Amino acid sequence: MVKDLTRLTILHTNDIHGRLEQLARISTLAKRIRREVEESGGYCALWDAGDVEDPTLFESQVTKGSAALALLRAAGFDLAALGNASPIRYGQQVVPNLAARFGRPLLCANMIDPDTSQLVPGLEPYTIQPFGEINVGIIGLTAPMSIYSIFKLRMGDPVAMLPELIAQVRARGAQTIVLLSHLGFDVGAVPDKQVAEHVAGLDLIIGGHSHTQLDAPVMVKATLIAQAGEYGRFLGRVDLDIDPRSGKIIQHHGELISVGEDIPLDGDVLAALAAEHAAVAQILARVIGELCAPIDWAADRQCAAGNLFADALLDHVQGAEIALTLAGHWRGGLGAGALTVGALTEALRSSANPARVKLTGAQIVEFLRAALKPENAARKPRPLRGVAVGMPHVAAMTVRYAAGTLEIVEARVGGEPLEPQREYIVAATDLEFSDLIGYFSVPEDQIEYEAPIIMPEIVEAFVAAHSPLSAPAGGRVEAVR
Repeated sequence: MVKDLTRLTILHTNDIHGRLEQLARISTLAKRIRREVEESGGYCALWDAGDVEDPTLFESQVTKGSAALALLRAAGFDLAALGNASPIRYGQQVVPNLAARFGRPLLCANMIDPDTSQLVPGLEPYTIQPFGEINVGIIGLTAPMSIYSIFKLRMGDPVAMLPELIAQVRARGAQTIVLLSHLGFDVGAVPDKQVAEHVAGLDLIIGGHSHTQLDAPVMVKATLIAQAGEYGRFLGRVDLDIDPRSGKIIQHHGELISVGEDIPLDGDVLAALAAEHAAVAQILARVIGELCAPIDWAADRQCAAGNLFADALLDHVQGAEIALTLAGHWRGGLGAGALTVGALTEALRSSANPARVKLTGAQIVEFLRAALKPENAARKPRPLRGVAVGMPHVAAMTVRYAAGTLEIVEARVGGEPLEPQREYIVAATDLEFSDLIGYFSVPEDQIEYEAPIIMPEIVEAFVAAHSPLSAPAGGRVEAVR
C-alpha cells in the first residue's frame, strides 16, 4: 500500500438469482478476504448490486423475494441495491419487506411512489460510509424499465438525476463517489457506460442487471466500472488506493474471484437458510381445499389447468365479462385430493398480476387468432424459463375455429354472438398483452393492473371458495372441420 493512501477493498456481487449455495460460499470467501484486508490495515466492504432473489426459487416465490434478502444479510453484506426481480413481479408494495428482511433500506434513488411522489418506502437514495479518513458516498439506482408503468411508478432518469445526487452527497462530506447500479453495463434504457460518458463526478460504478462478466474494471472517461457476471459464479474484488485529502482514486486493481465448490459453505448462511426452509415448509404444507379430479396441463391443447386459471381470473376481476389467458402460466398439473400450497406453487409458478381491460370483439378475435397458431403457442421466451407460451384459454366464452386456417368460425359470450364493435370487460394478466407475447398490443394506460397480488394467490382463493372443486368444464376453445 502506498504511504498516506487509504486502502479500500470493495467485494461485490450481482444477479445471484436464487443460487443460495453460491451465496453461502461467497460469504466464506468474503469473510476471509475481509479479515486479511483489515489485518493489513485496509478497509473492506461487501455490496450487492441487485437481484439476489428469483421467482423460480420456492423461498422467493412464497415470500415474494424477501427470504433471499434475509440470506444476503446473513452472508454479511453491508449494502444492497434494489434489483428488478421482485418489483416487476409484485409491485412496489413488496419493497418495504425486502428492506426489512435485509435489515436496512435498499439503495435506489429513482423509484418514485405514485401516491406520495416520494421514494418508495424501504428505499434510500444514498448512504455515506466512513472508511478511515475517507467518507464514501454510495448512490443507488435501478433500471428504469417500461414495465414499471403497470404499477404507475415514476422512474427517474439516471443521467438527469445523478448530478444533483452527487452534489448532495458531496455536501454531506463524501469525498469519493460510488454508484451501486442495477442499470446494466452496456444494454438497457440507461446503462452504466452511458452514465459514465455523460455524468461527471463518479469515481466508481459497481454494476448489475446485464449479467456482464468484467474480468477487470473498465475505465469509461474518468469512471471505473465493475460487474461480477451472474449466479454467484464470481465474487468481484476492487482494491482502491485513495488520497484521503481529495478522495481521488490514485491506484486501482480489480478482478473476479471464481467461487468454486471447493469453498466451504458458511455456517451463518446455512443456519439462515434452514430457518427459511422451515418457515416456508409450514406455508407449503397448508391445505387449500379438495380437488375432486386431477387437473391436467398441456401447452398444445385445451387443458383443465388453463380453464381453472381462466375461471379464477374471471371470478376475481370485478365486472369482467370474459377471461382470456394462456397455458404458459403453468408448469404442471394438479392431482386429485387435498391441494396444498406447495402443490399449487410447484404447478403454478406464475408471478403475473391480474388485469382488467376493455376490448372490442374484433380485438378479442385478433388476440385469439394469433394465440391459436401452433408456432406461437410453442415459443419458449426466456422469462417463461423454458416453458411454452401455450394455447389460449377462456372463461364465460366459447370459441370455434377452423382446424386448417385457424379462422374464428364462431365466438359466443354468455350464449350470445361476440359483437365486433362492442366493448367487453376482459380479465387477463400482464402476460397476455405484453410485448413479450406480441399477440395484441394494448397501451399500458388502458389496462388496470392489481398488485402486489399474483395469480397463484387468486387460484388459491378460488379453490378454497369452491372446495370440493370439480374439474373445470371443457369444450371452450375447439377446432371444427
